[in-house]
Amino acid sequence: MALVVAVIGGPTPGSATAALVENIAERLELEGHTTVLISPADLPPAALIAGDSADPQIRSAAELIEQADGVVVATPIFQASYSGLLKTFLDVLPPGALAGKVALPLVNGGSRARLPAVDHTLWPVLSALGCSQVGPGAFVLDTDIVRHSCGVSLTDASESRVAAACHRFAQALALIPDQTSGRSFDRSLF
Repeated sequence: MALVVAVIGGPTPGSATAALVENIAERLELEGHTTVLISPADLPPAALIAGDSADPQIRSAAELIEQADGVVVATPIFQASYSGLLKTFLDVLPPGALAGKVALPLVNGGSRARLPAVDHTLWPVLSALGCSQVGPGAFVLDTDIVRHSCGVSLTDASESRVAAACHRFAQALALIPDQTSGRSFDRSLF
């Protein structure tokens, strides 16, 4: 099956964005895909801000993304756009790092007024970075993301949209030839 790297674009550990990515990763793993989470908040801030792609942790993250068949990019919406942390991380990736990848954009926020953010903020940047296929993403209200002792779930209001987006993403991944055999990557870096 496919290798999927999920990027948590929220700056706060344990945030609604992180919970949403955990939910998506679980769904993809149930379909047989390997998922690895990257949180740019865990990368060296000085190297990110300076655009130091030679930093070992940033280089490892970029290499992992280059190995991936698909990427999930999730972000909270701040000031009608994706997070500055996500922008900084995407800027430090080498040209073509997302070329040939299938992408699933996810956005979360506190108001339905942010609903267009998926199409107007993430979709264009992922296309510009070379993703061969950017699927329709999903917007999830922060209040629709529910943490439990056994994981993360979504309220009915968001469940069907997220399930449909994840299903379309998994279908697109299934069309990619299996390249995971013989791959090695270090999950402990993230």
